[in-house]
Amino acid sequence: MKRSKINNLIDEGIVFLNSRNYTLPPQAFWSLKDWYKNREKVGEITKRRIGWDLTDFDSGDYKKTGLLLYTLSNGFIGQDGKPVDQSFSNKILIVEENQVTPMHHHRSKMEDIINLGGGNLQIKIYNMDKKEGVEKYSPLKIFHNEMWESYEPGTVINLKPGDRIRLDPNHYHEFWGQPGHGKTLVEEVSSVNDDRTDNIFVDKPGRFPEITEDEKPKYLLCTELPGTDKFNDLIQKYLETG
Repeated sequence: MKRSKINNLIDEGIVFLNSRNYTLPPQAFWSLKDWYKNREKVGEITKRRIGWDLTDFDSGDYKKTGLLLYTLSNGFIGQDGKPVDQSFSNKILIVEENQVTPMHHHRSKMEDIINLGGGNLQIKIYNMDKKEGVEKYSPLKIFHNEMWESYEPGTVINLKPGDRIRLDPNHYHEFWGQPGHGKTLVEEVSSVNDDRTDNIFVDKPGRFPEITEDEKPKYLLCTELPGTDKFNDLIQKYLETG
């Protein structure tokens, strides 16, 4: 993806969040120079991968297959595979009409998906089989709006504003914004996870984009904060030479 495209998409996301009266933390608006000035203080932010996260899943068509997220809080996984320091994670997602996040499940993450408003979120669900594939024949038991519900495999659940659904590690799911209802603001409350290892996609798309640097970044993604090679590259390109 081009950096100019990422800048524009995050700009659009911020406008939408403002329209929903949703306020992000100050670091969401930090420039590259701000991150550089605070580079000695933000080690925990980098380690926990807090901040902007944008992907087109290697589709080349973000509006069709993509997602914009902001991780508000997260822990991290220790060498023993258990959470260190905190056991929960909190994110917001901006989902556009007909914009698909492809079919996947999580190795360990249990998550509540909550529609905070704007539009409707549609989620297609399946169980996971014993070989970690999609199980297309057995019904699912889902905790939906704080009640246990049974659904046939492949059911599309329509989450309206205020609705919530819990997805367990054995639940394959893909989701998109319902056409004709606008962008949807979604909250994810979950156990700690590492998106580099926890997401298991059916079609194995790329989770984090390769970025073409055609202009200076207005915002940094959670994968390019101080302490990363990408951050050093950006500093060399835009601050040390400019």
